[in-house]
Amino acid sequence: MAERDGKQRAFDVWLHKAGKEGWSVIVESSSAGEPGDECGVVSIEGLRYRIHHGKRVRRPVAVVADGQHLVAAAANLLAGESDGASWTAEFAHAAWAEPIIDAHELNHVPAQDA
Repeated sequence: MAERDGKQRAFDVWLHKAGKEGWSVIVESSSAGEPGDECGVVSIEGLRYRIHHGKRVRRPVAVVADGQHLVAAAANLLAGESDGASWTAEFAHAAWAEPIIDAHELNHVPAQDA
């Protein structure tokens, strides 16, 4: 799968999951075809978010000894036998949202109630 297709798919899945959770998402722009990890910008209840896609989450990976069959090693692990398998972690692809905070929002001080 091409990087652009992966970014577009991640953006579409993120939108689907947000909608499934009940959020009303408005797509402001899509940038899946552009370089970098940004997929697009969305608005949810007046707040803007930048959606990204890249290697961000860790997932466990079993490493088996040379010559050992992977399926046999998995069966041994399920049976409670380590049989020389070791574990490490690698980064996997994920989509995430980061809020967009404008400079004027940082300087805004809400009025105090009297």
